[in-house]
Amino acid sequence: MWKNRLISYTVEIIYSVFEDFSMAKMQQLKHLDLYTPNPEDPDLQLLSDIGTLPNQDYKALSQSLFKKGEFRLLHGDASGMEFFDIAMKLDPANADMLLNQGLALFEFGSEEGKEKGLTLASKRFKRVIMLNPDSFAAWHAWGNTLYLLGLRKAENSYFLNAKKKYEKALELSGSESDDVLADLYWDYANIWAKLAHQSEEPNELNCALKAFEKATSFQDDLSTEFYLNYGDVAMKLGQLTNDIRLYVKGINCFKNGVSISIDSFNGWLKLGCALEALYDATHDEDHFSQASECLSTAARFQPYAVEVWIAWSKLLLKSGKISRDVKKLSACIEKCKNGARCPNRSPAILSIWSEALSLIGTFVERLELIYEGQNKASEIDPEDPTSCYPAGVCLVALGRYFKDPDYYYQAIERFQEGLSNDRSDYQLWLALASTYLAAAEIDHDEMSYERSIKFFEKALHLKRSTEAHYQYGRCLLKYSELSNDEEHVKRSVHHFQQALNGQKNAAYVHPEWLYDYACSLDYLAEFSESEETYAKALDLLNHLSMLHPDFPEIHYQIALVWSHHGELIGEVESYHRALHHYRIAHQRNKECSHVILDWGITLLNFAELLEIGTDADQHFREAEYKMIQAAKLGNAHAYYSLAELYSLLEDPKRALYFLEKAHAFDALPPLSNLQEDEWLDNIRDTEAFQSFLQRIEDHQNSFEN
Repeated sequence: MWKNRLISYTVEIIYSVFEDFSMAKMQQLKHLDLYTPNPEDPDLQLLSDIGTLPNQDYKALSQSLFKKGEFRLLHGDASGMEFFDIAMKLDPANADMLLNQGLALFEFGSEEGKEKGLTLASKRFKRVIMLNPDSFAAWHAWGNTLYLLGLRKAENSYFLNAKKKYEKALELSGSESDDVLADLYWDYANIWAKLAHQSEEPNELNCALKAFEKATSFQDDLSTEFYLNYGDVAMKLGQLTNDIRLYVKGINCFKNGVSISIDSFNGWLKLGCALEALYDATHDEDHFSQASECLSTAARFQPYAVEVWIAWSKLLLKSGKISRDVKKLSACIEKCKNGARCPNRSPAILSIWSEALSLIGTFVERLELIYEGQNKASEIDPEDPTSCYPAGVCLVALGRYFKDPDYYYQAIERFQEGLSNDRSDYQLWLALASTYLAAAEIDHDEMSYERSIKFFEKALHLKRSTEAHYQYGRCLLKYSELSNDEEHVKRSVHHFQQALNGQKNAAYVHPEWLYDYACSLDYLAEFSESEETYAKALDLLNHLSMLHPDFPEIHYQIALVWSHHGELIGEVESYHRALHHYRIAHQRNKECSHVILDWGITLLNFAELLEIGTDADQHFREAEYKMIQAAKLGNAHAYYSLAELYSLLEDPKRALYFLEKAHAFDALPPLSNLQEDEWLDNIRDTEAFQSFLQRIEDHQNSFEN
């Protein structure tokens, strides 16, 4: 043990060995701040050996002290640092010894709680550089020391300084062997990755990725740890840039890692999570299957590691949610049960479990399962910020079940509560936006649509996911139908395109995305009067009908687009095609009033195109029949269409009768549309119609006041 400063004792020993030293030199030694071992320490023999050294041989003495210090540090004895101090003071210009001291101190300081060794190592490397500025080994080792100090002290300044040291080492690396260069580029990559973790800058991750790639150019047989580090960086950059190619790169890195160490738990877990991320981006069932197999392998190696069960249950939850597959959601719950048995039980398990129950309850319309999901969510500590999301999800499920917007607004409160704790949570922003959209579709509140739009923007700022693009596009489409705003339609088309560009197999796994995109193009073409846009919408719908011939209302939508196309170009063939698809749509659902009403409106447009005669009269009468049939099925909007029909047929009495009916059922269009509707021209100048318009205007003014 080094507890007493015995300077005089040390000096006596040195006097006895070096009797011919000059007095000047001895005076110098007297002033050295030396620590010496206890005289009873058996290692005192080290100093007694000094007598065997040649006169004035400081180098040999310091080397002996260095070896003893190195031996002690190797065995975890901090007293070895005192030997290093004596050796350094005896031979302060020995760069090689100082470098070796730094390396020994680095190894000693690498253990937890021994950061002092790292600090001293850093000082040694600095002295080496002062003596030999071109020492590649010192620059590299100094960078490693600062990197480790940064990890221990969680201070970014250490990482920045380490990066500078590595870059200097790279400048001096021309004559180094390939394996040394591979190690250096690996270290350099790690420092960039650590800096990127602090800044979240894609450019810094890209620098890390390039350094990893450079390391592979120098050495083929790199370790599992290298490939796991490499894969982590590729995945993080892929998530930031939404680049699936980087996901594939990360997956290949993890595959290399597990091929080197087949029993690497971390390797299999990371590979499973990377494939899960790829599945999340592509919704490809092959990726789902591969991710499930990898997580199953990881679970065999460490069955009580809760992170495996979190990843596996999350994978099953995503897939079950996308495909509305109750079996997968049930399997998700089984994985959650396994995770709940782990010693370090995580609230994430309860959150996933709760959401799976609420989804099953929604899909099979079993209210008790939604309540069971609520109970599971309540098991999470209310003080835990993660408790807000599952509680909100269960309230959304209740809103869907009861078709009650009040539940949606309660869910919104929970999501907002969660965001007050963590405003960077993409999942909460997306849930908030989607819930406002669900509420808006029930109560048709413009403010809800606007808030939904705002929160979709927030979510997409954090993560460019295809799901968020699709939902945002749908929100904009629904809002444009309410606001009749061309700009919203254009933005809707853009976000549907973004979703489909990122989801190449969407036509197979998400046919509704293709359908809604075609609807947005149809609506946009009404504003732009573009025949080309109508043609694009028809191509999409026809493609969808071939892939999914039983897709709901596909023929109805094709009929609508052909009808709109016919109105634009005045072509008989377009109307014939529209009527053909109306017949198919009606055959599939004979009680659908809006199909029958739009069929009647199309017949009315077609009749106007034809010359007055038998065919036109027949279409007018058939349109009348369809509209009356729609009215009988409860479609109040049919009354206004009948008013237009009878106006065209120059029957003002009936036209005004059905206008009154439409007004009674609150099925009139805005007043401006009434005043500009060309189909009402035949009754516009009548006193009865002007009186009707005045009453509508007075009613609206009184309501506004």
